Amino acid sequence: MRSKKIWANFSVKDVDRTRQFYTQLGFKPQNQNSNLRLASFLFGDDDFVIHFFEQGSQIDEYLTPGQNANEIIFTLAAETEAEVNEWLNAVKEAGGQIFNEPSRDKTNYYGFAFADPDGHKFNILLMERGM
Repeated sequence: MRSKKIWANFSVKDVDRTRQFYTQLGFKPQNQNSNLRLASFLFGDDDFVIHFFEQGSQIDEYLTPGQNANEIIFTLAAETEAEVNEWLNAVKEAGGQIFNEPSRDKTNYYGFAFADPDGHKFNILLMERGM
């Protein structure tokens, strides 16, 4: 078997707030349909799709709402340290919560981690070595 496509689904409290947050960060909306309780965005060069379903919609059958649910953290690759810092400023301005401030780890990767208004976690990471 071979899967033709993969995407992610999240549950959010307010789809309009989510739409505004990711639009403000510059992500491209996927072709929107008439479902006002769904916002979908394209991430990365391969246009990975993340659907954000408003709580009270069909997603409730599959995902536990709230910040205490098990979930994945997505990593968004940056090309320079300056780009990581640009992301940091954009996330703060859009209302995201920084829960891991920018720093270098023991492998010399540079980045930070944030949560969107519903607590979904992302990190921005520059994977350069040997500076």
